[in-house]
Amino acid sequence: MIDFSQNLYVEDYSFKETEELRTASRSGDIPTSEQISGIEVRLSKVFIIDNKTRQFGPFPGLATVYLMNMVLTDLGTSEIDLNLNGFEKVDDRQTLAVNRTLFFWKKTEENLKAPSQIHIMSSLLKSKKGLRDTAAVVASAKDDSNFQGLTSQLGGLLKTATNFGTISGIVFQAASIVGNLLKDVEDKPLLTRFQSFTDLGGDFNQLGKTDNPFSNRYAELDYSIFIRDKARQQEAEGNNPATGS
Repeated sequence: MIDFSQNLYVEDYSFKETEELRTASRSGDIPTSEQISGIEVRLSKVFIIDNKTRQFGPFPGLATVYLMNMVLTDLGTSEIDLNLNGFEKVDDRQTLAVNRTLFFWKKTEENLKAPSQIHIMSSLLKSKKGLRDTAAVVASAKDDSNFQGLTSQLGGLLKTATNFGTISGIVFQAASIVGNLLKDVEDKPLLTRFQSFTDLGGDFNQLGKTDNPFSNRYAELDYSIFIRDKARQQEAEGNNPATGS
């Protein structure tokens, strides 16, 4: 059983305000979530610092590494967005070829409501065995009755202001099912991040890109968050000399 409490980093992300933005908020100049036109969370960097595999004789000390991502929100679906990628012959000080969107929401006439909760788990798992068929593992997990039960439970919890720790605990249970199906992976991940974005129902004041990196002694997992609202974006571009305005 994989222990996701080992090498774990947990954060409830808050969009911090500057004094200028607090003043603007009091005057009503900063829009609420209803005026936000887009939200994106990207996994922008995955870097292996130490793969925990020693070089021995002619063997170079390479490892198989799996990257597991789980994403869930309160936008009405109870599905866990599960993604699993495998990488062979990973060395120390190696950047994995990953730059993916973990969550994306764009305001449309059919999709007006912005999320008030986004929860993301990313975990790096090491194996000394050959690469498994990750698509088959994901399919097996989604067919697993225990995984389905945990997914349903999370769907109910997201409709309420549930304790952060309760949600993460259930996500780790679901992740353990995936880990057991992978087989031959170490019981301690190189690094696991559980990131909650739960201030999204209030004022959005960090327009554009905000980098959110983290690393331990074994690996680095960096997120980038993009907040867009059409009115402020047009105003910012209008005030930019490079646009010619």
